[in-house]
Amino acid sequence: MVQERMVELLQEHFELNLYEARAYVALVGFGVLTPAELASVSEVPAPRTYDVLRSLEKKGFAISQPGKVNKYRPVHPQNILEKFIEEWQERVKEELEAKKKAKEELLELMTPLIETEIPKYGVERVWVVRGIRNATLKTREMFEEVKEKILLADNGYIAVNLENEIISAVDKGVKAKIIVAENLLPRLRGSKLLEYAKNGKLELRTLDKFDLPMLICDDEVFFALEDMAARYFNYETQVWIRDFRVRALFETKFNEYWEKAKKV
Repeated sequence: MVQERMVELLQEHFELNLYEARAYVALVGFGVLTPAELASVSEVPAPRTYDVLRSLEKKGFAISQPGKVNKYRPVHPQNILEKFIEEWQERVKEELEAKKKAKEELLELMTPLIETEIPKYGVERVWVVRGIRNATLKTREMFEEVKEKILLADNGYIAVNLENEIISAVDKGVKAKIIVAENLLPRLRGSKLLEYAKNGKLELRTLDKFDLPMLICDDEVFFALEDMAARYFNYETQVWIRDFRVRALFETKFNEYWEKAKKV
């Protein structure tokens, strides 16, 4: 079990494949091995031992001793693992900076496309969004773009996980009315939403239950289709609609909930 765990850690965190990890563990255990000896003491197939040992040497995990038959010994784990982490940190820094620069360049190049007032394919008014990640991105986008009002009837994750986005919109002057399911209220204790509600910066109420959770931002409506199986696998289908008539229908339903809800 210990040997399997060592192999697993080397694979998961130090970029060795299965045979390389097995070979390195064997070298650490036996000290010096020839390719033939490696095949006899480990689960590395004999035809692969030469390639595997050369690969370990190239990656810095082993050192070879030339001779009639090459011998290999391990680089001390303390040295190679620490060196690997240092190099990985530098690589991550470089990749992060490259991604930041790419993001800035893409935003600069795409700004004319985003800001154009002439849609290429007509004005989209209905979208289907699937999966919790995509739903979160769309919800965040709605909060960032809202200008006048937010109406939220929430029995799930929005008020808890997107609190900062709601607060940011309110700070910009957007009026917000929020209804949360009663079982969600304990998770809001100590949140800025409760603080803002107490200070009159937004309105917050609670309701035992409601059959149609929704988010309304100006003329945009976002709601989930009822599908328990999809919800279980985090693949719930959400519908986004931008139409003042649909918004009016949903707002009527929201107001019904609001009248029944209790102040927090």
